[in-house]
Amino acid sequence: MKLAVLGAPGSGKGQNTGRIAQKYGLRHVVVGDIVKAEIRNKTEVGKIMYDYTSKGRFVPSDIVMEVLAKQLNTISPQEGFIIDTAPINMDQYNKMKDLVELDAVISLVVKDHNILRRRTLNRMICPNCRAVTSVIESPDGICKVCGSKLEHRYDDNIETINFRIAQYMRETVPVIEEFRKQDKLIEINAERSKEDVFNEICQKIDNFFAKKSLK
Repeated sequence: MKLAVLGAPGSGKGQNTGRIAQKYGLRHVVVGDIVKAEIRNKTEVGKIMYDYTSKGRFVPSDIVMEVLAKQLNTISPQEGFIIDTAPINMDQYNKMKDLVELDAVISLVVKDHNILRRRTLNRMICPNCRAVTSVIESPDGICKVCGSKLEHRYDDNIETINFRIAQYMRETVPVIEEFRKQDKLIEINAERSKEDVFNEICQKIDNFFAKKSLK
């Protein structure tokens, strides 16, 4: 399986991609973590990335594809993988076609943007194991997976969130429509509970590849 997951901020990409990778034995490629590592290490490219991400803007496609290619090159042809959040615009889509052919893209759909805002403002992330939770689920601020202290993302503020939602609608939705035209889209109603969403994802993945094997 060669999968990617797309969705607006707060749609549940971080919550679901790791679980999908574990269930299906896939390599988990998180574009956001690659970017954050460059920023955290204060590399030259990381400084450029921070200038964009701190304002909620997409990092230029050439830079994203460069670091993504390095990750994909570590994956053997026999391995499957799932990419969290790429390609997120048509420029990335066109460049990514030279890197890999995806089997399917999972689109996490949240039509109510107030849900996205609420989830994102409440979101907390473990800096150690990368588990994603919220202040509601973990009011003590401690990761339930590894016991580390949880953190808020530096770009989770209302101004940046609104910008990123608008950017997603303008730039990522056309990418999703491209995969729909290719019959490679797995669309999920992501407004429901975590378990309901994950169960639908698994059911639709299984159905998608079962149909594909019959063709």
